[in-house]
Amino acid sequence: MVRKHSHNANFEQFLVEKGKLTLAKLKEVNHKIKNSNKTIEQVLLESHISSDELSMLKAEFSGHEFIHVARMPIPQQQIWRYIKLIYVKKHKALPINYENHILTVVIADAEDTMVLEDIKNAYMAQDFLIKKINIVISTPEQINEAIKRFYRATGQEIDIDDVMDQVEEKYRPEIVIADIKQDEVNADSDPIVQLANRIVEEAAKKNASDIHLEPDLNYLRVRYRIDGGLIEVVRIPKYAQDALISRFKIMANLRIDEKRIPQDGRIEFSNNLAIVIRMSTVPMLQGEDVVMRILDTNNPFLAIEKLGFSKEDKLAYISAIKSPYGLVLHVGPTGSGKTTALYAALKYLDTNDTKIVTAENPVEYVLGGKIMQSNINPAAGHTFAAALRAFLRHDPNIILIGEIRDYETAKTAVEASLTGHLVFSTLHTNDAIGTVTRLTEMGIENYMVADSLMCVCAQRLIRKICPSCKESYIITDEELELMKDEIPDSSICYRGKGCKLCDGTGYKGRIGIYEIMRFNSILQNLLIKKASTNELLNAAVENGMKTLRQDAILKALEGITTIEEVLKHTMED
Repeated sequence: MVRKHSHNANFEQFLVEKGKLTLAKLKEVNHKIKNSNKTIEQVLLESHISSDELSMLKAEFSGHEFIHVARMPIPQQQIWRYIKLIYVKKHKALPINYENHILTVVIADAEDTMVLEDIKNAYMAQDFLIKKINIVISTPEQINEAIKRFYRATGQEIDIDDVMDQVEEKYRPEIVIADIKQDEVNADSDPIVQLANRIVEEAAKKNASDIHLEPDLNYLRVRYRIDGGLIEVVRIPKYAQDALISRFKIMANLRIDEKRIPQDGRIEFSNNLAIVIRMSTVPMLQGEDVVMRILDTNNPFLAIEKLGFSKEDKLAYISAIKSPYGLVLHVGPTGSGKTTALYAALKYLDTNDTKIVTAENPVEYVLGGKIMQSNINPAAGHTFAAALRAFLRHDPNIILIGEIRDYETAKTAVEASLTGHLVFSTLHTNDAIGTVTRLTEMGIENYMVADSLMCVCAQRLIRKICPSCKESYIITDEELELMKDEIPDSSICYRGKGCKLCDGTGYKGRIGIYEIMRFNSILQNLLIKKASTNELLNAAVENGMKTLRQDAILKALEGITTIEEVLKHTMED
């Protein structure tokens, strides 16, 4: 269904005209390409054309100059230092000169316009004015040799970073181009149906959380979000873009003739595996942008023991949710695991003598048991606040409200928690203390917040070190400086070297880090007195609260994650 990109017939005809291929040899080459799934370049290199000669031919065909970049003296203007070593190694594209607002880049594949656009954007972000990119061609081998010399000159090619870059280059899957004939393109054709199914199946196989279909000027980009990062995997020809998106719309029962407004739908995917997908479309300049969230119905994290709580935090959290009434809030940005943690709490509390009801937008997982779940419908007047008021007439013990967004929902949730109900919900705040400020800014009186709030759980998801390639090392001086004395000198830390299991990244899977703030009489009194944020934070820490940063550092020292992830996902306390 998919194969690596090869030149079209024009380049093949060019080779015939240059006397590099006879018509009989061209037929033999095309036969090998078809049967081996190789590119024309690979087949030619295996026969009688050298790497230098092939690159020269490609340069001539594309109208660009060929240079022997490996023999090139290191320029005094070290313009390449603005692009990360790992990027130029992966894409074989090296900036070598900047003059009169023209950036010269040596590249192995002049058709890789996306790489050139990335490089242009990187330099413009550094306040360079780029009027034109001048492309010159060289072989991948020569570019690799130039990269080693040039980056060594800037002091960037150093031990572990270089090793990790080589591992990344070796293991990360290449981007492939979907091989679809233009006359086979429609939403119901077998190639499009198979392509749509394969995209979903591969995403599930790689444990991706989301599939992104992103329209570009020349193609449709397919990216998977894996362990929090986006990885491009496939490019779809532009002429197949609408057909593929229409295929997914049909699967989600969306209107295929409506491309002017956003649409949301749900796919029950049952081709070889059972997957539920939440699909969203948004119109963009080059076509519809599609994001599909994969909802794993067998989610292994639907248990409190699997969430990543430390022993102390787990005891504090369970103590809070066992309260007969009060307000429990999970806070953090989108994608921080709030819904998963809330579902874990509800599953834990689902007993024979308890009634649990939820209002969600939308219901992501069907929890089963005796938990009654409902979708809100704002267009019909069934909002979070309206659902809450209705629930109070259904004699529940525990209520989950998907999100507190406004004063009405906040006020109703607080009142419900003060009248004998345990209420769970979420807020988009950065930390536990910020939640108190958000509620009061919404208009909830301090004394009501103090009386109702039982626990705030701030959280993030960070990547776990791949167990297959995990290694220990002494923390570096640079890491110590970045950590600002938050970690002892000569500490043993851990990282992943990169392997096939983790696609060379050194990471596999994610785990939560948490900040559990339990409300006791000390914090309640401070709240009623309208104490400052710093006073509340100091009191919470004195009463045993670990910050997100502290929890992440402990996980790094335990070998669960890396110092890199600590710095990436937490702020200095």
